[in-house]
Amino acid sequence: MTTTAVDRGLGADLTADLAATAFTLARRFAAGATMWSIAPGWEPHALHIAVEFIHPVIVGKRALPAVAITGPDVVDVVRISVRPGDIVIAVSGADDPQVRSVMRRCPAWGATTVWIGSGQRPQPGMADHVLWLDDPDPRVPATGGFVLFYHLLWELTHVCFEHPAC
Repeated sequence: MTTTAVDRGLGADLTADLAATAFTLARRFAAGATMWSIAPGWEPHALHIAVEFIHPVIVGKRALPAVAITGPDVVDVVRISVRPGDIVIAVSGADDPQVRSVMRRCPAWGATTVWIGSGQRPQPGMADHVLWLDDPDPRVPATGGFVLFYHLLWELTHVCFEHPAC
């Protein structure tokens, strides 16, 4: 028996959220931010995000400062690493206690937050930007939907660098 996750595509609200998030990232990077990526339950996502942003695969596009934070004590490592103006991007479900703790603390640290996930959404206001697949299927993190998010964020962020307001 074969089961397949269904690709429901990106709706208008999600595409608008991606565009707004990319514009925010471009402005933060232009001001000197470093991106810190975390994914306590899915560490390969944190690593992949950092690689996407530091590895310029298109001629003429610049590498952007990005670091993946992995390991058992994500909250403390983010706390001592992040500076005001930096970006913290998390990939997890809304129930991850480490991500909730980091997201709750980031405003005091002056960091912009992005939360990527699926299933039940985090409470409103938990992150500056929430990019969410409203799909309860627990296989979603392995289907490529999140990878699509950060690939689009990387490309759209570079497009936004060309915008005069950036």
